[in-house]
Amino acid sequence: MTLSSSQTNMRTASQRPKLSHIAKLANTTPSTVSKVINGRSGVSDETRQRIEALLKDMEYSKPPVKHALSTTIMLVLESMENPWVLDIMQGATDAAVKRSMTVTICAKNASDGNPNDTYRQAIRRARPKAVIFDNAYVPMRDRTLCQELGARYAVIDPSGTPCKDCMDVRIDNWTGGFEIGSHLINLGHRQFAAITGPMSTTCYPARLAGFRAALAQHDIVLNDTQVREGDYWSENARLHALDLLQQKNRPTAVFACSDTQAFGIYDAAHQLGLSIPEDLSVTGFDDINSARHLGPPLTTMRQPLAEMTRATLATLLSKHQSEDAQRTLLFPPTLVVRGSTGPAPEIRE
Repeated sequence: MTLSSSQTNMRTASQRPKLSHIAKLANTTPSTVSKVINGRSGVSDETRQRIEALLKDMEYSKPPVKHALSTTIMLVLESMENPWVLDIMQGATDAAVKRSMTVTICAKNASDGNPNDTYRQAIRRARPKAVIFDNAYVPMRDRTLCQELGARYAVIDPSGTPCKDCMDVRIDNWTGGFEIGSHLINLGHRQFAAITGPMSTTCYPARLAGFRAALAQHDIVLNDTQVREGDYWSENARLHALDLLQQKNRPTAVFACSDTQAFGIYDAAHQLGLSIPEDLSVTGFDDINSARHLGPPLTTMRQPLAEMTRATLATLLSKHQSEDAQRTLLFPPTLVVRGSTGPAPEIRE
């Protein structure tokens, strides 16, 4: 929807478009416009998109609420069941204690997987000074809400391309995949497979590309038939691994692009009577808490999520942060070698 010049120029430095005027242009009611501006539910997607287009054309922005005394940090997590949230919570708690602040946590999805839109109400009630979203694209509704409240916000380990007005905090996924590939090659492995998460995200393609680059340095090609795209969880990875490990020229090393997927590869290997690492080396990615307690403990790439969270909040809460502040924080991963990787079987023999 495009407005005429007389419509877009209606606002002066001291005057904002009235809700009644916006409602008239959008063919709706002022209360509906207010719901969209304030990030509330109860508006159809079609109407919300129409109003948001008008607000964008009018360059409408609601003045932030002054709340200099706010001492709340808000964590908006995709799900409380994700194994990496404990590290994010620890980092946020460390940052809060250092600054005599409190942490409020809410989840975007309920335990049954259904969306939980009440998190926006929780943000509004908490009126936080900073908001951290984990592993998610931040919708316009959420960004508008944070801006209205004067809260600075960031995404840690974003799963997609981050929005330009949101701080993006992630690890160097390509380098992580490359170092895992190099580690396995140095152990003498030459037959590989990989199980990724959804390739529609940004992290899994980068991890796989780095892994392939390490193999390519030794003239090893990882064919598409040796790569399986899964979800985030172990059962799906187990099924993919059962297929890969029963091929004629089965891999001697499998790169799981997340630790939870590595758990499924362990199950498949045990089901087929293969020993780790004598018959099969397995690597993960993330270094979640349970990785070190597997039998044998999992070799993996550590994401310093607690450190990433502390650094993110230090930036968001800085009194000197400006609009031109660094929008991306990139952290190096660390290879953690444990008992799940060893020399290739032919070298052992």
